Amino acid sequence: MKRLFLTVTVACCIFAVGNARSNISTAKDLALRESPDFEGAKEAINAALQDPETKDKAETWYVAGLVYEKIAEAETNKQMLGRQPDVATQGEAALKSYEYYLLAYEKDFIPNAKGKVRPKYARKIEESIRYYYNQGIIVNYGIHVYNERNYERAIDAFETHTAIPDLEMIKNSKNPIIKDSIYNQIKYYTAACASIIEDNQKAAAIYEEIKDKGYEGNRIHQFLYDIYSREKDTVNFVRTLKEGHEKYPEEQFFLGNLINYLIFNGKVDEGLAYLDEAIKNNPNNAEYYYVKGSVMEVLDKLDDAVTFFDKALSINPNLSAAWGRKGAIIMKTAMKMEENAANIKDPQLYNKEKANADAKFKEALPLFEKAVELNPEDIDNLKLLRGLYYRFKDTEKYEEINERINAL
Repeated sequence: MKRLFLTVTVACCIFAVGNARSNISTAKDLALRESPDFEGAKEAINAALQDPETKDKAETWYVAGLVYEKIAEAETNKQMLGRQPDVATQGEAALKSYEYYLLAYEKDFIPNAKGKVRPKYARKIEESIRYYYNQGIIVNYGIHVYNERNYERAIDAFETHTAIPDLEMIKNSKNPIIKDSIYNQIKYYTAACASIIEDNQKAAAIYEEIKDKGYEGNRIHQFLYDIYSREKDTVNFVRTLKEGHEKYPEEQFFLGNLINYLIFNGKVDEGLAYLDEAIKNNPNNAEYYYVKGSVMEVLDKLDDAVTFFDKALSINPNLSAAWGRKGAIIMKTAMKMEENAANIKDPQLYNKEKANADAKFKEALPLFEKAVELNPEDIDNLKLLRGLYYRFKDTEKYEEINERINAL
């Protein structure tokens, strides 16, 4: 009786193992059929992934990856037949397949009972992962969810795609994947998604990684400045401005913000030194003279400011901002003259000073007209011009400018 009990017990164990292994075979068979049963395949492989007898085997995880690869492949085949694939189904399946393949690859290199490493699935796994990368299946899914404003999921997809070249199986192979401009573009959009969801740490780290890779370097430096400014990280935003100015000397953004920071934080000499060096190296750059004029205006050196605005306009007569700032300085001078006139008790002297002030206001009028002509949507210049027309009782032009302002 005792021997019979043991025999029955062993038979039951053999039967249980058989069922566990049959789930793997069933899943593979159902997924590879000409008319696949993917739901059945998923059910079978999920059972195998949870069964103590099979959940730690490389084969189990490999077949799990294969099942989901075939689901993604079925959607790809639709496109080849002129039908619309389900990008969400395709992408989700590819992501699952990728995750399962990575686990299978890891388990495939576990030594056997004799201490030997004999991988069975590594080559196939590498081929499949390369396929996902080269066909852009996962990144296309990322774009899909990005357009749906699911930025967290887009980040998952983009980061999965860009992680592939750094996988040991790829990086150490005879045919590593080159990180080209498309790779850096995807990194760029990953950072953009992180910035949208206010994960500034992730966004900054990615931008720092790719800022010198030849893709949108100018904009990336501007984004980094914006992130560090919001984070009140003075050291890094100043560093970013200096780097940006050095790499993109024609871009006023970096120099302007750097000089503003330095001047308004008590480092006027350093700020002007940057600007003077830029002017020396680029004497025909109108923007630099405009910035120098703006600095002089801030320092209340108005005559110097006008001189630099004039220099900027002699190089680039279409620089709307310079026309506007020069007009503003002249208008400011006229307002001071008008204030002084108000304090004069002698009617004759008052009338003379008031006439001088009016003449100064008229001097500003054509400057604002030119600024608005060059940039019809500059609301500040439009308002100042409207004020001058009101002052001089030019009702027709006043109404015209007023309508333009209201339309903006």
